[in-house]
Amino acid sequence: MAVTVRKLLVKDEAEWRRLWQAYCVYYKFPLPEEMIALTWGRLLNADFPMHGWIAEQNNQAMGFVNALEHSSTWSPKPYVYLEDLFVDQTVRKSGVGTALINAVYTHADLIGSPRVYWHTEAENIVARQLYDKIASDNRFVVYRR
Repeated sequence: MAVTVRKLLVKDEAEWRRLWQAYCVYYKFPLPEEMIALTWGRLLNADFPMHGWIAEQNNQAMGFVNALEHSSTWSPKPYVYLEDLFVDQTVRKSGVGTALINAVYTHADLIGSPRVYWHTEAENIVARQLYDKIASDNRFVVYRR
């Protein structure tokens, strides 16, 4: 089954929201409508350093990835942080996640970014099996306030 990944378009809002809701349910982190609308607007704003892609199979949305660019004290070029990645449960392990991450890699290469990075829960074994194939674990521990 062929996977197509492309930048988000205005017409994708309903499908993106459907997948976003499933993503929030998975992480048990409901967001208010105001935040969802703000994120959607940022993803479509060409002047904001946040980007979104959607994966389709047979014209059905199967996943999304959101990433943002940011400056670094370690590089003259921006880094790319892959903030959100979600693949519909029915198509996991079918190449959708890889295709979405590759879209972010392609974007990073296009802007000359030396780094794409993300984090995931240690217990997210299915996702980590994929991540271990296409990236390296830098052994850093993430702390947050």
